[in-house]
Amino acid sequence: MDFMKLLKSIEELLYEIVSWALFYPITLWRCLRHPHNMMNYAKTELQDDGVGRFDDALSPPIFLLLTMFFAYLLQLIVEGPSPPLGGFFDSEQNLLFSRAVAFSLFPLILALRDVRQRGARVTKQVLKPAFYSQCYATVPFVLALDLALIVSQHGTTATTIAAILIFLAGLAWYFSVEVAWVESQGETRRLRAILEVAGNILLGFAVILAGLTMVALSIMNHAT
Repeated sequence: MDFMKLLKSIEELLYEIVSWALFYPITLWRCLRHPHNMMNYAKTELQDDGVGRFDDALSPPIFLLLTMFFAYLLQLIVEGPSPPLGGFFDSEQNLLFSRAVAFSLFPLILALRDVRQRGARVTKQVLKPAFYSQCYATVPFVLALDLALIVSQHGTTATTIAAILIFLAGLAWYFSVEVAWVESQGETRRLRAILEVAGNILLGFAVILAGLTMVALSIMNHAT
């Protein structure tokens, strides 16, 4: 009986993984074309009892994690494995996990802004719908950022320009989506929405930069 349960679990896991190949591009296209609809969709789906939840799209955290994974695979194809960094970051799996956590800071920071703007108490249950919504909006930007980093590694003038353009296009899309989202959620004026979104995105970059600095110092200490 236990063996049959194991087979059933493997069957469900295999189907889930294979279905990602179909629903990842569908979810990405829907996020690019109608980002606000997808952000509202995330909140609506979380209100279900769990049966059929996110049945026609990838759940936002899985969507973000798969984006990191696909970008990592592309980096392996283009550049090969990363050189060992030492300590915790010797493992490719740990590097991938660290990148996923780092880029999750963007939806987390913007979700916190959303919750605080509504005057709600910050709890896991209250924060979750806002975080899920922000994951959908963040993925295209993160994908553009990853592609820009990969392209920039070639070091030529053309690839550097291409990397900058990819990054700016992704940032402009993300910024415009978030500003429009903030405006749609209340009576926030455009100028205030622009300043709030700009500040939150800059905060996300600052936190990631601080983390990278700590990692670099840790690697240097490990090397010595």
